[in-house]
Amino acid sequence: MRGDFLSGRICSHASKIAVGTGFVGSSFAYSLMINGIVAEIVLIDVDKKRAEGEAMDLNHGVSFVRPVRIWAGDYPACQDADIIVITAGLAQKPGESRLDLMTSNVEILRQIIPKIMEYNETSILLVATNPVDLMTYVALKLSGFPSNRVIGSGTILDTSRLRYVLGEHLKVDPRNVHAYIIGEHGDSELPAWSLASVAGMRLKDYSAVYGQAR
Repeated sequence: MRGDFLSGRICSHASKIAVGTGFVGSSFAYSLMINGIVAEIVLIDVDKKRAEGEAMDLNHGVSFVRPVRIWAGDYPACQDADIIVITAGLAQKPGESRLDLMTSNVEILRQIIPKIMEYNETSILLVATNPVDLMTYVALKLSGFPSNRVIGSGTILDTSRLRYVLGEHLKVDPRNVHAYIIGEHGDSELPAWSLASVAGMRLKDYSAVYGQAR
């Protein structure tokens, strides 16, 4: 990690992350900002005005968080980023599955990855574009990076959704629910019920006790 001179201070907690805008990217950037885990956030989008607007909105809140530099840039801004978050891609339309996005979003990655590599061949690529498992593999092949530097978000969001729903049903804090969605992030994914537990009890055992208590 390097030290960055920000707002008159040396900031050494984390370094630089480049992320696309859009709903996912903007939420990601906001989360980075409020958690104070990065020194510099650069927003990159084909719609440069949108990236500038998102950067402006985030900068209006920096007085409440740890020192951080937030700005809008283009692909050259990836040059010294430690992590590059890829969120670009078409969204699902009604009636489409995530796998239906494959062809169009592969073409988008074919355009993005070479531009990233022109300025940075040492970063970690974090892929959130759907269908995320397949897009992560595509990013791995297009970049030629080692597999430990190309990471997909996988089923982490669906796992969080499952824990929330179970927590609501069982009247338990979701942080005490341990359950996982496994498989490909899409229509073929499934919950691993045999591994689910609540506060250290297997889900089936807890459900039996919970049912009697009701």
